[in-house]
Amino acid sequence: MSGIVSNTSPLIVLAKADLLALLPKLFTEIAVPHAVRDEIMAGPETDPMRRSLPDCSWLRVVTLDPPLSPLAALQLGRGEAEVIECAQRNTRWAVLLDDRAGRRTARALGMQVFGTLSVVAVASQQGHIESFDTAVERLRSAGLYASDQLLQEVRQGLQRKG
Repeated sequence: MSGIVSNTSPLIVLAKADLLALLPKLFTEIAVPHAVRDEIMAGPETDPMRRSLPDCSWLRVVTLDPPLSPLAALQLGRGEAEVIECAQRNTRWAVLLDDRAGRRTARALGMQVFGTLSVVAVASQQGHIESFDTAVERLRSAGLYASDQLLQEVRQGLQRKG
């Protein structure tokens, strides 16, 4: 797949679930804006994503130039707003967002949107993980909320494609 620009929470959950290495298997470019990097680095020193960040040579921190207007982050968090702005400026990139408002905004702007669950679903389809359900349990243990209805919809999608 092409490139993706990620928000903070998918990276943190994937790292806690020990699934972060899926991203470079699925995407040719993985980027984060400075706001996302800053949010990760402001987390606890024990956070797996914060500890992994210096070693993620495949993860590129991008600078918005010109910078994002502070007004742009009024409806969304700064990280979500910068992710969407990065993708608007680089139309080859999809977005990786779990925040509902951010996902809605990105879709309204015509962007391809991935969530943590869809990343795991694609990884399952491509044979990068043995079990979608096992990966989902790891994500849930790492703090991802996914309703049973959403999980059933994703499973059905996998069965249709599989």
